[in-house]
Amino acid sequence: MVTTGRFFSIIVWATILNCLLIGTVFAGFFGSDDKGKSGLDFNRGYDVNTVSTMSGRAISLPYPGEKENIIVEIKSGNETFHIYVGPHAYWEKKGIVINLNDEITVKGSKALGLDGKSYVLAQKLVNRTTGAQMELRSDKGEPAWSGRNTSGMRSESPAGGMRNQGGGMMRGGGGMMRR
Repeated sequence: MVTTGRFFSIIVWATILNCLLIGTVFAGFFGSDDKGKSGLDFNRGYDVNTVSTMSGRAISLPYPGEKENIIVEIKSGNETFHIYVGPHAYWEKKGIVINLNDEITVKGSKALGLDGKSYVLAQKLVNRTTGAQMELRSDKGEPAWSGRNTSGMRSESPAGGMRNQGGGMMRGGGGMMRR
């Protein structure tokens, strides 16, 4: 025979386990695994209310950051900004050459990551040292790699301009539905 106290304990434990399982399922379904250490959504986290323009010196070459997104670090005054310039596949096809100590101007949405770093989701990137520039997002923040913004402005200069020419679809690209 099950006592009232034991029955109550069984119900409480069943409820707790059920909540844990449902929470795990929803967390996976809503894509919380897509955010890395920064806690930022680099593709949909663009906020037009935080757009500003800053200039600085490149202190890193473009490198893969969270989820294969390319980051360039610039130093502006006493602050370091981690500039998000797009997915690796997009940057490899459309990116501009950036060398250490190049003077960079970037316009984009500023955000503070959970990791305490300052990020900029770039809309426009200009390498003032070489004259190369590119549009990464529309004024509304729609990424050029999503297929909705196709105005990817590029320029070539004698000092380095573009690394690669070409275009086309990228594997696993933004804005595309996968089955």
